[in-house]
Amino acid sequence: MPTASTADRLLDAQVAWLLTRITGAGLADVLAEDIDDLLDAGSRLSVSDLVDPVPVKELIRLVLQRVPASAAASTVVGIAADTAYDGPAKPFAVADVLDRDHVDALLSELLARPDIAAKFLDKVAESPLAASVSARFVTRIVGDVLATNRAVAEKIPGMGSLVSLGSSVARGVAGAADKQFESLLGDTAGKGATFAMRRLNKLLVETLSDPAAREAALQVFDLYADHPLGNLHDVGEREDIHRVAGLLQDIAIAGAASEPVLALSDALVDGFFAVYGDHPMSTLVDDLGLTRDELVGQATALLPGLLAKAVESGEAERLIRARLAPFYASPEVAEILGA
Repeated sequence: MPTASTADRLLDAQVAWLLTRITGAGLADVLAEDIDDLLDAGSRLSVSDLVDPVPVKELIRLVLQRVPASAAASTVVGIAADTAYDGPAKPFAVADVLDRDHVDALLSELLARPDIAAKFLDKVAESPLAASVSARFVTRIVGDVLATNRAVAEKIPGMGSLVSLGSSVARGVAGAADKQFESLLGDTAGKGATFAMRRLNKLLVETLSDPAAREAALQVFDLYADHPLGNLHDVGEREDIHRVAGLLQDIAIAGAASEPVLALSDALVDGFFAVYGDHPMSTLVDDLGLTRDELVGQATALLPGLLAKAVESGEAERLIRARLAPFYASPEVAEILGA
C-alpha cells in the first residue's frame, strides 16, 4: 500500500537522521546546543515548576531504606576497605588535606564552649559503670604518681624511708576506703563514684578552658602535620578492616532507615525548596559553581562513548524505532499521507 510504504520510508529516514545526530564529529556541537537550550529554559522556569518536593522526599526515603543494605553498597564497602588497607599510591600527610587555619578555627569554636563539654560529661557521669571506671582511672594515676615520686626520692639519702611511710599510709587509707566502698549498697556506691567522676569532669573542663589548651593542640598538629599518615597494615589485617567496614555499614543500614533520619531528610528537602523553589533553575546551577563550559565538557566526555556503543550494538536504532513506529503507523499519519 503506497501510504504504508511512504510511512515506512519516513520512519527509516527519521531513524537514520537521529542516528547521525548522536554519532560522528557533529555530536559535540549537538550536545552544546542541547545544554544551551536547557540552560536557557532553566532561566525562565523555577525549581518548583520543574520538580515537586513530594516525589523528591519519596525518592530520598527509598534510597535511604534500600541502598545501604543493597548488594551494590556491600560491594562498594568492600572496595573501600581494600582501598583503605592498600593505602594511597602516593603517601600524603595530614597537612596535605587539612589546613592549619581550619584546625585553629575549629579548635577555637570547640574550646569556646566548655559548658557544652561539661553538660555532656555530666550526662556520662550518670552511668554508674562509667563513673566506676573513671574512679579506677584516677586511682591508677595517683598510684603512678606515688610510685614515680618514691623512685625519685629513694635516690636521695634519707628521703626513701619517709616516702615509703607516706605511700604505706596512703595505701592503707585507700585499702580501707575500698573496703568501705565495696561494703556499701549499689546505689550508695554509684553515687560515690558519680561524685568522683564529676570532680574529674570539672578538672577536664577547667583544662579545656585554659588558654594554653588551644596552643597545645595546635602544637601537636604542627608536630605531626608533615608526617606521612600511617598505613593500615600497621593497624591490623585486611580481614580486620573489612570487619570494621561491615560494622559501619550495619550502623548505616539501621540509622538511614530510622524514622528520625527519614524525618530529617524530609526537613532538608523542605528547606531546600524554601530557599530555591521560587528561583530559576539556572540560579541553582550558578550556586553550585558549575559553568556552561564545564557542563558541556562533562557531557562531551561521557556521552559520545556511551552513544557510540549503543549505535554499534544496534540498541540505539531499536529503541528509536520502537518509539517512533507507533506514530507513523497511526491513523493521523495515514490520513495526512493519503491526502
